[in-house]
Amino acid sequence: MDVRTQIINNVLEALAGMENVILDKVESVLHIQLKDYEIQERCTEVVLHDGSNLGFVRKFIATKRLEGKSEKTLEKYQMDLENLIGCLNKKLVEVETFDLRLYLSLYKENRKVSNRTLDNIRKSISSFFSWLNDEGFISRNPARALKQIKYDKVVRKPFSAVDREKLKNACEFLRDLALTEFLYASGLRVSEVASLDRDNINFLTREATVIGKGGKERKFYISEISAEYLQQYLKSRTDDNPALFASVKAPFGRLGKEGIEVAVKRIGKKAGVDNVHPHRFRRTLATDLVKKNVPIQEVAEILGHADLRTTQVYVCLDQEAVKYHYNKAIA
Repeated sequence: MDVRTQIINNVLEALAGMENVILDKVESVLHIQLKDYEIQERCTEVVLHDGSNLGFVRKFIATKRLEGKSEKTLEKYQMDLENLIGCLNKKLVEVETFDLRLYLSLYKENRKVSNRTLDNIRKSISSFFSWLNDEGFISRNPARALKQIKYDKVVRKPFSAVDREKLKNACEFLRDLALTEFLYASGLRVSEVASLDRDNINFLTREATVIGKGGKERKFYISEISAEYLQQYLKSRTDDNPALFASVKAPFGRLGKEGIEVAVKRIGKKAGVDNVHPHRFRRTLATDLVKKNVPIQEVAEILGHADLRTTQVYVCLDQEAVKYHYNKAIA
């Protein structure tokens, strides 16, 4: 029986006892409304019996979601693994290390990707096969022998004091001045800034909490000047949007991740400062804190890093300062 017909019959049974003229009208309306749609029953059960390659990918993604991985990370896993599965002509239990090396080699040749991008794909593949092995779906891990793919590590420079002054002077709106200073002072990720509401900020203590990567809650702080700009901006607003940062034009919607990126890029273009994006403010704060002798463990806490190595990658040390301290130490 067609699903649409079954739905109509179920509705009519539920209305049994009502006058026939009403039932006839209901039946007629349902037929008209459903005629242009194809309907299928939704499966609400977790499929555990799917032993296909893509089935294992789905189980892997479900496991990583349960572990608290961000949706962005899960999307990356999904894309990388579906591309791999599409090229493998064998079951996962039959995959050899050679197959994975060949796939990565052909991917680089055909897509012309950088070694950095290729190594990120390798990480996705290694994580997947390690999980398969740990869960007992495969007896050995063919990705274990995949070595890290070397790539040139470009030093991502923070803003200089002159850059930040240029950016301040280029702000057309009070919102932009508050936004750029907040990005620097808080050291938050752009998605974290976009999630904040006005009442999240305690201006008395100049601190607040945010739900960060992996659903972890942490405390962050802002400077006096950031708090001042932010209060001036909030007092100037006439909208009732609870968002901490909103668009400057009606209907004054919440300023999301993309909106913040567009705003700071526009400010950077006007200021004549290259490569302006939200993450660079975060990197600048990390570098400035380390330069001012804040312990790296505390910098990691401020940035919400679980691994100190991640924080060390963020920090760009002034080579002149390094040389000065070196000479002072061995003099």
